[in-house]
Amino acid sequence: MEANGANGHSSHGRSFQTVMEDLSKRILNVRRPADFVAVLIYGVPIYSTIRIGIEAGIFDQLAKAGSSLTAELIAEGIGKAVGDPNTKDIERRDFVVRNLRVLAALGLVDETAPFTYHINELTLALADPGLNAGISQVYHGVMGPRSTMAQMITYAKERGWKAPDTALDGPYQRAHEIKGMSTFEHWVKCDPEQMSRLNASMQGMQANFTHWMEWFPKKALFGSGERKSETFLVDVGGGYGHDISALAAKYPDEPIRMVLQDLAGVLEEGEERRKQAGQVLDSRVQRQTHDFFSEQPVKGAEVYYMHKILHDWPDNDCITILERTRDALAPGSRILVNDCILLNQGCPLRRALANHLMKICIG
Repeated sequence: MEANGANGHSSHGRSFQTVMEDLSKRILNVRRPADFVAVLIYGVPIYSTIRIGIEAGIFDQLAKAGSSLTAELIAEGIGKAVGDPNTKDIERRDFVVRNLRVLAALGLVDETAPFTYHINELTLALADPGLNAGISQVYHGVMGPRSTMAQMITYAKERGWKAPDTALDGPYQRAHEIKGMSTFEHWVKCDPEQMSRLNASMQGMQANFTHWMEWFPKKALFGSGERKSETFLVDVGGGYGHDISALAAKYPDEPIRMVLQDLAGVLEEGEERRKQAGQVLDSRVQRQTHDFFSEQPVKGAEVYYMHKILHDWPDNDCITILERTRDALAPGSRILVNDCILLNQGCPLRRALANHLMKICIG
């Protein structure tokens, strides 16, 4: 095979055997059942990334290039193909990167540098018109035209292969015919069982992974110990209260006031689940109904904590959430964000899939 520069890839990419050996090693690194199940949870829409790779021409571009391509070049090629004069659109590049993170984690393309991709034998197979036609035919036959996953393809194609820029109009909204309503609002008003599943899932996964309370330094959390505010911590959008309960259990003797905030239905269900389990919310914790898009009612708390809140919303909505919190800050107040960080190269499959799921269901 002909060598292709310093990246160590031939013009035909890594062999199928090499890719499989690499994936086998990654699978062996999954040490707990919860890790494996988490991949299954986020892996439900996995085929939509492959379908996008086919329909947007990503596999075809890489196969024809025969050498590494950056995300910018791939996005530019897509822009030209859809007749978009703004071929260097940052939104399209972001869409390409989010999709290729998953494809790279699956071994379907190779990453040779941050945001830089190269073919391997699996890429070439997926660029084959006969093979990818089979994937497309079965995908659309199984998903059906009104599924969220099918709408992901239709919606993204209409937008010139860009992710949603609003939480009120995306693949989920198109599939359920609820344009103008966010996914979470739809769950609360029309499908509360989904909201229950979300909160139960967050609580269940947290129970199976190391809690941040176990490694976050006490001094970094409490500072000098001198309380500057009546309220120490506000758990914004805290769900059933698994985080704030863990904080209370970790520091049972700290004389601190804490506030658990979420929508009324979520707080009520969390309380009911505690009753069923014979548990009681720590007396230092006050429950408070709050929508984080509205004014923050607790002013001047020492800590405003957000756990996996911001990754659920498009950038403009994240700015609004943070602005509402910022307006409540006092000198010395802090915002603590506990969320996922996506690597520019070698992103773990579970993280890449979670990000893709947000693109499909949230925005």
